[in-house]
Amino acid sequence: MEKKFPPVIELNVGGKHYTTTLLTLVKCKDTMLAAMFSGNYDVKMDQHGRYFIDADGENFHYILNYLRYGELPPQEISPKIYREAVYFGLQGMVEELEKHPIFLAKIHRESFRAQFPGYTKLVNSIINKVHQESSKNKETVSSMLLTLFAKDKKPKLETFDKNHWCTLKSKNKKKAKTDFILGPWTSKSTEKEVMDCIAFDLRERGFSLTQEGVGQCSYKCDSPPDYPGEATVENCPRSVFKLTFYWWK
Repeated sequence: MEKKFPPVIELNVGGKHYTTTLLTLVKCKDTMLAAMFSGNYDVKMDQHGRYFIDADGENFHYILNYLRYGELPPQEISPKIYREAVYFGLQGMVEELEKHPIFLAKIHRESFRAQFPGYTKLVNSIINKVHQESSKNKETVSSMLLTLFAKDKKPKLETFDKNHWCTLKSKNKKKAKTDFILGPWTSKSTEKEVMDCIAFDLRERGFSLTQEGVGQCSYKCDSPPDYPGEATVENCPRSVFKLTFYWWK
């Protein structure tokens, strides 16, 4: 038996109270609200007889204004309202919000990242390493080295170890192993562009940092004694970058 609702509906949305009409709530078909007030479901009520919706009450008026007038929220808060639109199944609102520059930029960045196999895993690994070493670090800054290479060039020397782990030779002649390696990828994006993207994503998560190119991998391979022709040395062409984290900024 279908439940009958009054034409004017009193709501308790996450503790905040609203008054609207039944027609407004069921205006957009195939949504959570239309289903709740279709009469086919038992909608819970609070102690004062208001229909209870477990959602963010502070932002619900933007949902109601979209249902009433087709009105969208201000751009600066659209990410929060986008979450609510998805939650309530308001596909039309979702599609309109995704046309805002803030969402177009997000979609573009996601497409950019998807070009680089292992990108998300790399960013998460960097964060995990920072977390693991945070209690050991007694300095105001910490750093790590990344190897990035767009193309995996075929070595000229057969003795060149393609599986070597890249290193960087510092001014004091000591070699330091890079912490992470990413590459190759098929897009035309440069190593610097990928490094800038990594730094951007880390800053988005709240880290204060700088990034810089610090040179080329120091691995090299000498031609064997029986090498036909003039003796030669083949160097690894991969680029090395340095991420420096600042903990007192």
